Amino acid sequence: MLKFFAFYFFLFFPLLALHQETFRAGAVINLWIRKNVYGQGNLHDYLALDPLDQPYDKEVPECDWETLTPRDFFQEYVRKGRPCLFKNYGKQQIAYQRWRNESYMRETSGDDIIFAERQLDNRFAYFTEGAKRVYMSFGDFLDAFKVENRTYHYYYSFAEPPGKLADDLQLPPIMEALFEIEKVTYWHGYGTLTRPHTDAMENMMCVYEGWKNFWIVPPMDRKWIYTGTEGYPDNYSPLEFLWPDYEKYPKFKNARVKMAHIDAGDCLYVPAYYWHQVESADAVSIGVATFFRTYHQTVDLFQMGLQ
Repeated sequence: MLKFFAFYFFLFFPLLALHQETFRAGAVINLWIRKNVYGQGNLHDYLALDPLDQPYDKEVPECDWETLTPRDFFQEYVRKGRPCLFKNYGKQQIAYQRWRNESYMRETSGDDIIFAERQLDNRFAYFTEGAKRVYMSFGDFLDAFKVENRTYHYYYSFAEPPGKLADDLQLPPIMEALFEIEKVTYWHGYGTLTRPHTDAMENMMCVYEGWKNFWIVPPMDRKWIYTGTEGYPDNYSPLEFLWPDYEKYPKFKNARVKMAHIDAGDCLYVPAYYWHQVESADAVSIGVATFFRTYHQTVDLFQMGLQ
């Protein structure tokens, strides 16, 4: 028995220590691999070199959710970092059938307290001047959209659906079959427009009310979008993908920008680290973004090492 434990100790713990040193931020092995093997110390710079040899579609392709298998979806889209629009995929979900009825929303979760974002305009980002998160009932949040000439705008974002509305949610089966889920986030607003940014997770956005336009730029075009400048975080861009100012940002002419329109009932797959700016309907828009952990091992090396 002692020999067994001795063998286990001397075999297992060195491997565990090696794994931790590989992925721990600032560790010698982690830094050495990132610098000498991948040639970069910054994740976004690394991806900008297109190390995954990603193809580029001029238009966002449509995926047939009725015939596309998880295996084929992984091989043709996930592995290659290709966005894909699933028409009518969200219509199969209970949330699409129920959440388009405001009376149902109020009856189900109107008294639940939520944590909403408040801003003087519809440009929401945590680092912008005047941004604040406030507690309010979900019913009051729904009423806020009806106030004409309102001083404040509200956005319910990056949290789970309120109260028992979460029971109506179903994860996109094709994503759940492939990935480990990270978080489910509810997005409810009125005429919102995000700042261009990137997320470190695979994303499936399903729209249940209104519509959303995703203006997207591939990771390898990072060098053209002035990321991390003008006081913005490194995963944000100060320019507008929708209305670019080419005099101020001339390099943006080189960026490959395309737009994916998501109607109510549609879902869009956005690969991890794709840059995107999201425009929502100028009326009520409701969507759910399900984030899944990226599958790329080399990307995970950077991602975990930067945490």
